Amino acid sequence: MRIASILGLAKLRLANAGTANPPRYLRRLVHRVRALPYAALSTTAVLLCAGAAHATTSTGCNIADVVAHALPSVVNISVVRVLSRTESGQATYDHFELFVGSGAIVDPSGLIVTNKHVIQDAAIIRVTFQNRETVSAQLVAAAAYTDLAVLKVNMPKPLPALSFGDSDALKIGQPAIAVGNPLGIGTSVSTGVISGVNRNLMRTPFDDYVQTDASINPGNSGGPLLDCSGHIIGIDTALLSNNSTLGSIGLGFALPANDVEFVVGILRDPSRQRPNWIGLHAQDLTSLLASVFGLPGTDGAIVTGIEPNSPAARASLQRGDIIIGINGVHPRDSREVQRTIVHYPEGTPVKLTVWRDDETVDLTVKGEPWPNMLALRSEVLASKESIARAEDVGLGMYVANIIPADRERYGLGDTTGVLIDQVVPGSQAEDMGLSAGDVIQQINQEPTTSVDQVTRLLMMRDTSEGHLVAMLVQSPAGPKWVTLWAGGINPRDLVSVTSPGSGEEAHGEAHGEAHEVSAKAPQPVGGK
Repeated sequence: MRIASILGLAKLRLANAGTANPPRYLRRLVHRVRALPYAALSTTAVLLCAGAAHATTSTGCNIADVVAHALPSVVNISVVRVLSRTESGQATYDHFELFVGSGAIVDPSGLIVTNKHVIQDAAIIRVTFQNRETVSAQLVAAAAYTDLAVLKVNMPKPLPALSFGDSDALKIGQPAIAVGNPLGIGTSVSTGVISGVNRNLMRTPFDDYVQTDASINPGNSGGPLLDCSGHIIGIDTALLSNNSTLGSIGLGFALPANDVEFVVGILRDPSRQRPNWIGLHAQDLTSLLASVFGLPGTDGAIVTGIEPNSPAARASLQRGDIIIGINGVHPRDSREVQRTIVHYPEGTPVKLTVWRDDETVDLTVKGEPWPNMLALRSEVLASKESIARAEDVGLGMYVANIIPADRERYGLGDTTGVLIDQVVPGSQAEDMGLSAGDVIQQINQEPTTSVDQVTRLLMMRDTSEGHLVAMLVQSPAGPKWVTLWAGGINPRDLVSVTSPGSGEEAHGEAHGEAHEVSAKAPQPVGGK
């Protein structure tokens, strides 16, 4: 059983998806975070409101109306990433790959919330609205300790935005609606219920995930989880899966709306609200630990460490103290302790009630601004150097004109076009499922007839036009369209600069000699 980010790592080519032996690009859809010792679970079906003539649940939730209202505020995100690969501890190879995810508009000015992992190592970020309009997006900020990022799009008029609901008021069993871009097939809706709250996926000290059985798959990352009022109650982030493609088995997880709203406020304007930090490290209290320390019950958190010269140190908090109260509120676990403290404004006196030496002790601590709350852009976005190396690699394939020996070797018959002679391992071309022996028959609207033509059409461009190209390829499995990135990239286009608040012939038939092969090597395409 594995936990995986719902990276919209779904490539834009989805031929053969769902077959018994899924292709390599589909098997690598998501970033595998860690293995967890859970028993294997059988695949569950997506819950639908069967028998409801107007998509209304027995609780009175009119799903169709909720979705109709929400869809204009949900976007599909496509990312050109720079991925690095090191072979045998030697040189590092960088190449472009295409990924997809989801996002939600949370402010009419064009602010979009999504998961940080959706835009990780991005060289280009593009947002597509429900009317199919696609625009560039810039990164406003990303969080260091939570999987959240805020993007900005510049539009001529205000955008419809979703509002946040109260995730603390969620009830187990209430309806939930997930909207996103699973596997890059386009905006999709799935329904289910809230299966659990305060789930700990062991990713951060603040984990408080909302669990749902609404179908969540790779590509849903960053999309909203909605309640029956159309409010955001979570941002879809992770799934738990036991199948080879890490698809949904009814165990999806969303960052709760209250946490998202709090973090987004910080990302929008770090000077307006800074999270509170006291320099505390703690873990959950078990029944055995409670017994050793003489505490009845297991609510609270036991201190494991104190940062030197921190507010906690100055307040005389000690390792082995058990925090059982925060300003009169009794936390259930260490994550609730951290979340509660971080929400107080910096410098606010906070009374901690601790269990120490078989008695309660009250301590007052004044926090400081949380250090390094924002992720460095260099930690999130692709660097200029990696982009330049990826542009040098190009698409990672070599092409050649077809000769009779090729037709016999690959069984091409009378297929016309330009032969893919070689595909570089780990390249964008390989990840799109291209292989030696495939034949390029058309690029965009142009039928292909020569290496020179293919090279010209796939050459990295320095303008904003024609970044993505559609290529019709004849493979042993039949014809298929694939989408490749062939654009030039300016790293400055990735970052928001305004306040969010206010990319002849290799070998072929020699003239007059049907079987002669040129001594020239196959020609690479897509470089700059």
